[in-house]
Parts: sequence; structure tokens; C-alpha cells
Amino acid sequence: MTRRALAAVIVWAAVSAAVSTRAEPPPTANANVVRWATGAIAYRVKSTGAINGYETWRLSVHPDGSRTMAATVQYAPRDIQRHVVHRVDAEWRALDTYALLWLDGHWRATTLALRQGAQLTITGQSSTGPAAQNQTVSDQIVMVPHVLAADSWRAMLVDKTKSGPQPVAAYNFNATGEGAAPALGKVMDYRMTYVGAEQITVPAGTYATDHYRIEDAVDIYVTGEDAILVKFIYPSIDREHLLIEHKKGP
Repeated sequence: MTRRALAAVIVWAAVSAAVSTRAEPPPTANANVVRWATGAIAYRVKSTGAINGYETWRLSVHPDGSRTMAATVQYAPRDIQRHVVHRVDAEWRALDTYALLWLDGHWRATTLALRQGAQLTITGQSSTGPAAQNQTVSDQIVMVPHVLAADSWRAMLVDKTKSGPQPVAAYNFNATGEGAAPALGKVMDYRMTYVGAEQITVPAGTYATDHYRIEDAVDIYVTGEDAILVKFIYPSIDREHLLIEHKKGP
């Protein structure tokens, strides 16, 4: 090994060690937050273990029981970056969601969805121009902005005492940014089934989880009172996404 190559290895090791041991400063006292959590999810090809994206997220739980999730995902195969701020009430029903989408090196769309009772209002701006929707929906609706940490919360509307699939109404954001109206999505019903309790080990640790199945196609495993996503499996496209970092505090 040349001296230059050795120096590069030493620098790489030092940077890696610094990243792996970095300490996030403890949050200051704040009357708006009763507990918090942060985490990261690795997007992987299941058959090979190759990493093709990451998602980072921060959760705040508020005194009224509502929850706010801020998340960013970068997905290499589609050259996508998505920023999301997503809020639900104490019963996990959608309140509001902001989503910003970049695609192939260009800003593609910004969307704000607001629910007040049975009224859902979506306003957006995209590279194709402004867009809006107003719909009457069930007050049990959730939103799917396509960051896994927030998407997994739809499972919390499933009644675990019932067997078989249950419909969960959701406003599904445009996942790819394609089409004439990339800022707009659509309301749809997901069939979701509670499979059971399972202990799951991932890079972030070992967790007691609840296992749910979506449309007999996707399996998700969530843990704790805040439904933190631990594992996501999509067999038909050879994907397995795992929690690799997780911190929490009061």
C-alpha cells in the first residue's frame, strides 16, 4: 500500500469513527414536546443487501397526544429526494402533511394537505403549474406521503382484535412525481391485516413489534406507543428496509 493510499484509509477510518460516535445534543426543555425520537432507515435490496437509499426522521409527541413526524428520504434508483412534515391527532387520524419532492435533479412538486373534520383540502405547486383538490372524506382518513416512518402510521387504525383484512382510507400522495399533476394524489382504501406480535432484530437493536400486512403485498413491523417502523418488506420488488438508528427521550 502506498503512503498516499494509507493516508486515505486513515482519514476514512477517522471520519467513519466520528460519524458513528457523533452525539446529538440533548433537547432543551420545551412545553410543546412530552417525548421525542429520532431514527434512520436503510433502503436495501433484499437478495443482495445493497443499500439504495436512506430515510432519516424526527418525531415529536405533543401534550394533546398529537404527533409530528419530520422525515427526509433519498432513493437512488429513481433519483428521488422527498421532504415531509406529517401531523396526526391522538387517534392517529390525519391533520396536515407538507411534502416537497425533487426528481432527477429538478424540483418537481410541493404539496400541502389539510384535514378539518370531513373536509380535505390539497393545494400544490409543481413544474406543471398550480393545482388544488377539495374532497369530503371520512374523519378516519390517514395520509401516505411516501416516507416509511410516517406511512407506517396507517397501521394504527387497524383493530387488532379483528381477524382478516380491514379497509383503511388514505390520501395517497403522488409517489413518483410523474404525470400531469405531480402535486396531487388520490383517496383510496388499503386492505390491512394484523398478523401478530413478533420480536424482530435489525441493526438498531431487537424490538417487540406488531406485524401488519398491506394488500397481501407488503409487511411492516412497528414498535411501541408511537408505532416506530422497525422493518418493511416488499417481496415482489426484492426490497427490505431496516431501522439502523434509533434514539428517544422524554
